[in-house]
This record gives sequence, C-alpha cells and structure tokens, in this order.
Amino acid sequence: MSHSLPALFASVSSVGFSGSRAPSPAAVAALRSVFPMVPSGSCRVSVGCAVGVDAVVRDRFAGCRSLLVFSAASPRFSAGVPFVAALARRSAACVRSVAAGSRGLLVVLPSGACPRGVAPSASFRGGGSGSWGSAALAAGLGRRVVVWLPAGVVAPAWAGFAWSALGSGWFLLVAQPRLVQLCLF
Repeated sequence: MSHSLPALFASVSSVGFSGSRAPSPAAVAALRSVFPMVPSGSCRVSVGCAVGVDAVVRDRFAGCRSLLVFSAASPRFSAGVPFVAALARRSAACVRSVAAGSRGLLVVLPSGACPRGVAPSASFRGGGSGSWGSAALAAGLGRRVVVWLPAGVVAPAWAGFAWSALGSGWFLLVAQPRLVQLCLF
C-alpha cells in the first residue's frame, strides 16, 4: 500500500505533535511543511508545554479553539511526582488525546536515534526521549504515527511494525499482520 503525507492528513479529526526541545532548522522546516495539511476548523491539535517543536506548534495554532496544550506543571500531571514523571504523564495524555485509527495522527520529530529498549507499548517508556516514548506509546495504543528523521538517523526496528518512507525524511509506522500457522504437518 502506498502512502503520501497529504493523504494521511486528509481524514483526520485530531493531530498530536511531539518533538525535540532543540530542533534543527531542518526539523522546524519539516514541521512547518505539514501545518497546511492539518484540516482547519474542527481538527483538534494536541501538543505539550515544552520549548522547541511544542512551541512552534503552539505559535502556529495559537488562537485556535481546538488547540489542546498539555502542561507538565498542571496538578493533573505533577501532583506528588518528580518533574520527569510529570513530563511522562503529560506526554502520555497528549498521545491518548489523539483519535485512534485513520481519524488521528501523531506527528513526531525526534532529534536523534531511538534509545535502546524503547518499543511499542500501552504504557509510556521513553528511555530519556519523550519523542520516541510518545511514538512507541502511540503505536502500542493503535494510533497512527508519522516520524520525521534527521539525516543519518535510522528508524528503530520494532517487532510487528515496519516503516514506510513518505519522502523528505518522513516515515509512517505501519503495523504488520501477525503470521499464524494454520496447521501442523
């Protein structure tokens, strides 16, 4: 099945963003290139409270009634936990706000390679990378994920998933059907 970046955005009702706190100029350009693809009006846009990619998204969608900003400083995420845990809770809530299936899309712009041990799961585990942790959680929850990779960074090999190149550094994470042995000889 072939995919294109504009086609991924065509039917979405919610888009989430996650990315580096210190994005390169190329990452910011890639991020801005998808903004016109986000359906205007009723499409919910979810993003965190950090600098970098989050701030670029918040600036672009400031004033939109459908913008949801998840703040790690909110008592909802920070009550009784260290700040690092509040960041993880915030990121997980942002990912969960993205609609499942073709109605939602998580856009991720990490600054580097996926840390060892990070893999699709129904709970947040970023190994020090909120971006990759968000992508893995989204995949584990059945959300669609598109990732922009900096030059020289290779997408992780995640069991049960493959990466489909979309061009210009963008990749779609695609769940692979599980092979089932139908009979024994």
